[in-house]
Amino acid sequence: MKVAPIPLALAWTLTACGMATAQNAPVVAAPYYSAEQAMQGLYTHHLPPLAKAFQSEADRLVSAADQLCQGQATLSALRAQWQTTLERWEALSTPAVGPLVTRRSQRQIDFWPTRPDLLRRSMEKAPATLADMERVGTPAKGFPALDLLLQQWSRKAPTPDACRYGGLIARGIAAEARALQNELGPWATKAWEDEPEVTTASLAEWVNQWLAGLERLRWAHIEKPITTHQTTGNAAKGTPVPYARLDRESNLRDWRAQWQSLRTQGRLPPGAPPPPAGQALVPMEALLMGRGHLALAQKWGQALGQVNAGMEKLTPRSSERELLALAKSMKAVTVLFQNEVAAALDVPLGFSDADGD
Repeated sequence: MKVAPIPLALAWTLTACGMATAQNAPVVAAPYYSAEQAMQGLYTHHLPPLAKAFQSEADRLVSAADQLCQGQATLSALRAQWQTTLERWEALSTPAVGPLVTRRSQRQIDFWPTRPDLLRRSMEKAPATLADMERVGTPAKGFPALDLLLQQWSRKAPTPDACRYGGLIARGIAAEARALQNELGPWATKAWEDEPEVTTASLAEWVNQWLAGLERLRWAHIEKPITTHQTTGNAAKGTPVPYARLDRESNLRDWRAQWQSLRTQGRLPPGAPPPPAGQALVPMEALLMGRGHLALAQKWGQALGQVNAGMEKLTPRSSERELLALAKSMKAVTVLFQNEVAAALDVPLGFSDADGD
């Protein structure tokens, strides 16, 4: 799949024939992007600031947890910091590539559903350090476990031991954030042209993991909880839909954070030209344009735009019907990706590591 770099070879095609819907569109010039330049855009320009932002917010999460335990902060302040840290995590981990896959970070700090019985038993063991927390099962730590504790504490103030356990969860998230930033460092300076096999594999991983990230959002976060709720009879009992987060506003903000990351890597901002090669993230739309697939790039952008419009219309009170309609538009993107986009990018689709969720 290795394509010889042609740094500034231009793709100048946009003819009227076969493109009736784009007859009045301007001719678009896009540089050809090599696999090396695509990976440089991702690992050198895009991911480092996201990793830094996640670490900064994770450190603030630790501080907020400590302040709550010391009586110096409110529960609402800790909840707000949990939400902000979660969104920074989703921005970095959607899709999961490189160290996020090899470290299985998703499983380590964002495994759900949390198991309340395991959480209770783990707290009874009174772990005191992060080393102790390594012996705690993943369904009793990470973002979902802290979410459950925050919900419980809103009804009854935490005991000192419970508050200490919550602080250890926050420290575990911060430790993973630091590890990810450290491991992403060498990727930012990698000489991709010197390792063609690594470059080819990394490009394939990114393309496949983008699709896995979309399907994780569509199926695991939205469609599966709804269909399971409807088919098991829980809807008739009045129980809430078992989404990943415990309140609807948190779920909506989480979904939007995931989608924003997928959209950023999938298409150019409205009206923006393709970026200069090697100087910024190269979205998949720009890769298609650079390879001369302008009609497909336009079709791809429209499909992503459909999802974006649906996402923007959602509110915390949106019905299951509205959410399933959004999932349907995401499925259309998946089908287009599988049938046309991956082949146009010359990347085979295979198994994507969704980190066990």
